[in-house]
Amino acid sequence: MTHSHHDSAQRARQQLRAFAAAEREFLASDAFRLVHQHDMAGGRYVVRARSTRAVPDDLMQLAAGVVRALHQSLDALASSLAGAPTTFPIFESLAMFAQRSRKAISRMSDDAQATIEALQPYHEIGGFQNGPLWMLKELDAAEAPRLAGSICDGGVMGVNTERNVSILGQPVLTSGAFADGAIVASVPVRIIGPDPKLDMYLKVTFALAYQSRGPGRGRDVVEVLGGLCDHVESEVFAALERAV
Repeated sequence: MTHSHHDSAQRARQQLRAFAAAEREFLASDAFRLVHQHDMAGGRYVVRARSTRAVPDDLMQLAAGVVRALHQSLDALASSLAGAPTTFPIFESLAMFAQRSRKAISRMSDDAQATIEALQPYHEIGGFQNGPLWMLKELDAAEAPRLAGSICDGGVMGVNTERNVSILGQPVLTSGAFADGAIVASVPVRIIGPDPKLDMYLKVTFALAYQSRGPGRGRDVVEVLGGLCDHVESEVFAALERAV
């Protein structure tokens, strides 16, 4: 068996490392900042996340390159199994798989065909949209998905009331992808005297994520791409190489 599918998967890993390095450089340039605001009329203290610069196109292209290389690795594996150039089928239902993949996998062994069917995303608990291969297919669109700022889990937050402010509830910190100017932390307050003063201490770690409305569903880019690499190599490759 040719190992060209492993070459493509290795290229995906290399692209992922390049993306992670470029992401660190971008974030180190203070690409995102926190803006505090005491909204007295609204009865709350809020913190907004602001973008100081757009995510560069080359970062989006690096992320797209990881996905493309992984998809190519699947096609290379399918071609090797079929003994002729073909594509790796990824479908959302058994009916679609049976209807549209017949020709692509017809030259493969019965075991390989059965294994590819078992790997299809419609077997995923909760539906095909939760399947890693479906996300890979969605992300490998003609246009690279745009990226957004994201706040990682584990932020540190606290409220300091010095005078004439009453805290009405617990502070709330929202992690994940955010739109420019979105409120990422807030606490309900009530003014109880003149010259009120309240401060919120907030320390977070920024990252890049896919936009919430899209195939990445607002998730951290490195986390998503690393998971896809692991799935392709540990689940798909391992299963099909045993079927040869």
